[in-house]
Amino acid sequence: MAGLLQPSRQQPPLQHAFRQGRQSQRGAAILTAMLVVTLAAILTSSLFYRENVAVRSIENRLALSQTRWVERAAIDWAKVILRSDPANYDHMSDVWGTPVVETQLDETVTGGARVGDRSREAFLAGAVTDAQSRFNVRSLVDANGSPVQLQLDAMRKLMGLLGQPESLVDQVLARLLQSRSTTLDGRTVPATALPLMQFGDLRDLPGFGNDTMQILQPHVTVLPEPTMVNANTATAEVIAAIIPDLSLGAAKAFVQQRDRSALITDADIKSRLGSGSTSDASLKLLSVNTKYFLVHGVIRYDRVESQTETLVLRGSSGPRGNVQVIWQHRN
Repeated sequence: MAGLLQPSRQQPPLQHAFRQGRQSQRGAAILTAMLVVTLAAILTSSLFYRENVAVRSIENRLALSQTRWVERAAIDWAKVILRSDPANYDHMSDVWGTPVVETQLDETVTGGARVGDRSREAFLAGAVTDAQSRFNVRSLVDANGSPVQLQLDAMRKLMGLLGQPESLVDQVLARLLQSRSTTLDGRTVPATALPLMQFGDLRDLPGFGNDTMQILQPHVTVLPEPTMVNANTATAEVIAAIIPDLSLGAAKAFVQQRDRSALITDADIKSRLGSGSTSDASLKLLSVNTKYFLVHGVIRYDRVESQTETLVLRGSSGPRGNVQVIWQHRN
């Protein structure tokens, strides 16, 4: 009976509910604080990431800008070399024929600029090559748009020497004719195809796959106008193709002698080849000087590496000839 009269130790319902509510509020406050800290960390990381991306983008743009200035300096150097060539003939022993090995540039070239704390130094390598050392497909058609039979025969022979089908010549000729406007009944008919501007444009023609392009590249080119082939720099295959009765073996012997001793005048071509294997018509396709040159350059600066190929035109051979850029291609 006494046990039944003892007071109960259980908390009143109201007080128990109040304490449970306070504990729930504390837990919610902790979760809210953790959520706020997490969101703040995410936002801060995002801001730092965006800032880093923006800084890297600015660094890359500055490096690219500096690289373009080095490219212009390299082209100006090539122009000076070509203008200062004192000879009236062009040979690989000339100053322009000496390649520039990879060279580290000092701060005078980059204007003292350093992009970032870990910037690499600027490096330049390049070379000037004779664009007329190869057979120019634009020579298949004269200035009036008429096919030149002598050039067609030469390119067909070249294809045979290189193990390629002669039908490729017809594909090139058709494209050249399609890229010219014609006059029909007093009306001008516009061209139906774009003109060939670079060697790589031949890939658009049927039959000019990757393997064929690799075989043709040392021997064939595309220039803005019909040109003669420089006998001082042309390959033996091109020389043999232009001279109808010349064998490839005889052309190789001619090239070996020419490399040791340059051809000074056009008359030297006939004397070296021998009058029995040449004709006046085929000799008119050869020359000892060049007006179109290719300038190749590789520039590395910071995270940017640029490879360029530039076609330049020298107005006249010998010193003080004007040199202008025709086109430039970057990789």
